Parts: sequence; structure tokens; C-alpha cells
Amino acid sequence: MDTEAQFEAKPKIKVFKNRNFSLLFWGVFVSNVAHIIFGFAISLYILQIAKPVYGEEQSAMIQALYLALSGIVLVLLVPFGGVLADKLNKVRTMYITDYIRGISITIVGVLLLLDMSVLNKIILLFIMNLILSVNAAFFSPASSSLLRFIVTDEELQPAASLLQGSYNFQSILGLILGGILYSTIGIVGIFILNGAGYIISAITEMFIKYNHKEHTNTDKLSMKLMFGDIGDGLKYLFKEKAIVALLFMALALNFFTAPIFSNAMPFFVTYKFASEPSYLFQNFMTPENWFSIISVAFSIGAIIMSLIMSKAATKEKYSRQLKGWLIGLVIPMILISLTMILYYQGFISINATLISVVSFMFVIGLGNVAFNVPVSLIMQRRVDRNMLGKVSSVSSVLSQALIPISSLVAGAIIMNLSVSALYGFCIVGTVIITILYISSKASNDL
Repeated sequence: MDTEAQFEAKPKIKVFKNRNFSLLFWGVFVSNVAHIIFGFAISLYILQIAKPVYGEEQSAMIQALYLALSGIVLVLLVPFGGVLADKLNKVRTMYITDYIRGISITIVGVLLLLDMSVLNKIILLFIMNLILSVNAAFFSPASSSLLRFIVTDEELQPAASLLQGSYNFQSILGLILGGILYSTIGIVGIFILNGAGYIISAITEMFIKYNHKEHTNTDKLSMKLMFGDIGDGLKYLFKEKAIVALLFMALALNFFTAPIFSNAMPFFVTYKFASEPSYLFQNFMTPENWFSIISVAFSIGAIIMSLIMSKAATKEKYSRQLKGWLIGLVIPMILISLTMILYYQGFISINATLISVVSFMFVIGLGNVAFNVPVSLIMQRRVDRNMLGKVSSVSSVLSQALIPISSLVAGAIIMNLSVSALYGFCIVGTVIITILYISSKASNDL
């Protein structure tokens, strides 16, 4: 157990005076903005190009398969990325994978300029998705475990809060630009911008310095050793029953809530919303711009809460707080689903739907940060720093392992039933999981 991190946080610590933190912060900032623009556009693009050939329902399934591929790769490889994050130079891992992602996505963007069939474009996008996902599986554990090595104990909570807040500011910038750029420079321009973002980020990351211990020949990596380290991470994690309960709750909750945003929203924007004869601010806003605003509302709420959390002192226990914020997070998710069901059934107008969804997304942004910052701090404080990489990767897998399956299930429900049926499925599952977690004994021990 890492006892060095047991401290009373001093929020006024100026963490940007820490050069390594500043390099990490701005390198990730540039990379993530470009990635968010890409993530915003890719689902819309797949639905758009697939519809004329495969129809709306089949296109939704193709999009679901694209999302599932990325999720499956991450679930399978992130544990190995976590092992490598604890053994290899974290900074080197970050900039090498960023260079690979930047070069790959730029090449694919150029290839999309060629005259090719829709099927070949989709195959090319899936290959690119595989490359990006493999590299992300090694980048994420390295970057997430690096913070503990480049900031002091007193800087940890402010640094973690600022990083969390920056992710949401990046979302605002990336999503606004995504809506504008998708309707102006198109998908090829977005690909090239994203590639440049990764490369700029890689250059910045090369200047980060931290005390990395090079491993000797006796520490030579092998599959046996890597599986052994993953097992060690699992054994270490499963000693913390309260954290395990939290992770399994997140696993189940993500299964039921992820499709609301990854499957249903792009389908709504591309097909249903785009067919509306009139809507609010139609003269200067496209459906893609509204999609940006909906997502931006989440990020604004998240930024506000990040600033609040950055000034909060570290607590000894977070059980009660986590339960309260979980409820505050789940309720607006349920309300979004109910709103969309009412819209699809013709009970409320498109404008009432847009205003309601934007409002609920803002509240979700508040709750998301209020819930996740304490969870991140609990992990940083309770896990030995030399185990952070493998434990973080195992935790990530345990909390997100079912998202690829949920994407496929969502695609199947849309294809065979309806979007409204998907929202109903999400509501029922979310309510059940929340009640089970709050009533469990393990939830009281955090």
C-alpha cells in the first residue's frame, strides 16, 4: 500500500510550474482535441456513406461493429499495455504510439481521396481503427500512470483535477470544431488534422523527464512474465473488495449507458434529426452543429465541476459522496432516454427534445466529474505506485469490458426492433444496476 500519498491536499499548489506536468498536459491537450474531432466525425461518416448501399438499419450495425472492434482490441490488449507501462519507459511508449497513430491516420486520410467503393472505404476504416486501437492500448496505461511519477504528493489532487478538467475543455473545443469542420473541410481534412495532432503531441512528450529504472536482462519481457504480471495485478486489485465492487458496477452501468451516446445519438443526428423540416436556429446550425452542442453541454458541466473539485481537500472516505453523485449521474441519463422515446413516439417536438437533451447533458457532465475524480484519487492513494500501470489497466478492462458487446447489442436492437426499444433497454438496466450497487455492503468501504 502506498502510504506516501496519504496527505491533505493543498489546492493552491501551482502545478504548471512543474515542467514535466506542463509538457504532459499540453501534449495530451493537442492530441486529444484532434482525436475528439475525429471521434465526432467518424460515426457520422460511416452512417452517411453506408446508408445509400446498406440502408439505415444495416448502417447502424456497421457503425456498431466499428465501435465494437475498437473496444475489443482495448479490452484484450490494455492489460498487456499496463504490464509494459510498469516495465518500459512510459514517456517513450507514449511518443512512439503517438507517432504511429499520427502517421497511420494521415495515410488513411490521403487514401480516402482515391476513387474507391463504399465497401473498400469501410474496410480501410476498420483497418485504421485496428491500428489506432492497438496503439491506444499501450498509450493509455503509460499516460495514466505517469502522473504519479512527475508530480509531488501535494500536487497530485490539483494535477489530477486539472487533467480531468482539461479533458472536458478539450471536448468542448474538439466538438465545436468537429461540427464546423465536418460540414466544411470534410472527413479527409479531419483525418489530416488528427494525424498532425498526434505528431505534435509526440514531439512534446519526447521532452518529458522522469526517473525511470531500466530493467536488466533478468527482467526480460516474455508472454509468461506478462501473463504473470496481469495475474499479479488482478490479485492485488481483488484484495480491495470495495474497489472491485465499484469496478463491476461501472462495468454493468457502462453496458447500459454507453449505447445512448455511441450508437443512438449518431443515428438520431444522421437520420431522424436530418429529416426534420424545421428546428431551432436552423438558419445557421446544421444537425451536426447541434450534435456538437449536445456534447459540449456535457463538457461545460464537467469543467465547472473539475474546477470545484480542484479546490476540495482530500477526504478519508468517499462512500457516501460516491453514492450521491452516482444517483446524480444516473437520473439525467434516464431522463435523456425518456425524452428521446417521447420524441420518437411523436409526443414532444424536436425543439423541446434538443433543449431537454442539452440540459440533461450538462447535469451529466457535473455528475461524471464529481464521481470520477474521487474514484481516480482512491486508486492513486490506495495502489502502490509500482503497481499502478498493471492495476490501472486491469481496472480499465474490468470497467469497460462489456462496452464492445453493448455496442453490438445496441446495433442489433436498432436493426431488429427500434431506437425507442434501445432507450427502454438502457433505462431498465441502469435502474437495476444503480439499486444493486447502492444497497451493497461493499459500497460503504471506500
